Amino acid sequence: MAFQVRYMGSKRSLAGQICAHISDENPGAPVLDVFSGMCAVGAELAPRHRLLTNDAHSFAKTVAEALFVCDGPPPTSLHARDELADVYAENASALRQAVREELRQEAEVLGRVSEASGWRKLVAFNDAQLEIRVPNLPAPGAKIYQLVTGYFSFGYFGLAQSIELDSLRCAIDAACPERRPYYLSCLLRAASECAASPGHFAQFLVPRDKRTAAYIAKMRTRSILDRFYRALDEFKQVDCADRENNIAYCGDATALLEAGDVSNIDGLVIYADPPYSRAQYSRYYHVLETLVKYDYPDCLGKGRYRTDRFSTGFSLRAKVTEEMRRFAKASSSIGAQLYLSYPTNGLLYKAGSSVEDVLRESYPFVERIASVPLKHSTMGGAPGNASIMVTEDVYRARF
Repeated sequence: MAFQVRYMGSKRSLAGQICAHISDENPGAPVLDVFSGMCAVGAELAPRHRLLTNDAHSFAKTVAEALFVCDGPPPTSLHARDELADVYAENASALRQAVREELRQEAEVLGRVSEASGWRKLVAFNDAQLEIRVPNLPAPGAKIYQLVTGYFSFGYFGLAQSIELDSLRCAIDAACPERRPYYLSCLLRAASECAASPGHFAQFLVPRDKRTAAYIAKMRTRSILDRFYRALDEFKQVDCADRENNIAYCGDATALLEAGDVSNIDGLVIYADPPYSRAQYSRYYHVLETLVKYDYPDCLGKGRYRTDRFSTGFSLRAKVTEEMRRFAKASSSIGAQLYLSYPTNGLLYKAGSSVEDVLRESYPFVERIASVPLKHSTMGGAPGNASIMVTEDVYRARF
């Protein structure tokens, strides 16, 4: 099973069918999952193939490393408590001391949300804290991890949760580097499970009424630390056919192919699941990206979006056709067989092109090998609908 973080356009329900085609038609071939996301397809492929993954986001690469590349058993919660506890406690103590009054107020308003007018107190407190952005943090030069507390508290997370995230992140950097991808992956899961947001990080929920305030209070009383330990104990390392030679890349998919890094791999098969909508994925996962990079980035807007976040032409109507052409050409130029999945309502079709026509410009043989009804999460993009039904086509392009 792929790593459990909600992800736009996940192919979890289609992964088995896609991988059956690839494995039956290319037994034992190395496979590059070039838009790997949360590794739903990679988890199906890895037991039968040498696996290479790529994604434009560092957090996705971290998950791929934990699942397919890292050697040795994943740490348990007992191991983590022993390895991380001291550094965690030191960082958390320093942050709690700096914002002790705000922590006291937060605990009070969260505990009284169920009272008749308790939700209004949460509204007033939250608005005030968002306005001042936790002014009492230690100086940036201090050796204290405080990014989440300074950037995302009272938005995506509560103040107490933010301190937990910062302090775990500090402890992970001090832990054994070989276990870092495991720890970071479980931290990402804990953050996703505790965020007061609509299932992604494009925006956070604001307590404007009793119902929303109650939900936010429920999420903010979840313990990041408890969820992190649970994620460690539930982490399942994928059984890999060739873990020693698996590789996780991070970058633009087409640029990876054009750079030639994978051009010398005999018999390489590529699976591609490119973006299909106008949504730039980086806007929906910027908090997870920043949590992994932990680089105190320049940010914009209420959501604290990274100014350097990745943007792709696949999600721009004016550029999607040329972007798909460039990708198909790059895949063809290294002699790789290509499997590509794309929904029939995707942006490429809205731009007046088709997957089959674009692939035929670079490959002599193109066939549609599957056409499957599939639920796509709207991630809040369609009011009232958590998901919509689409038809997902899978194409095979070969020589």
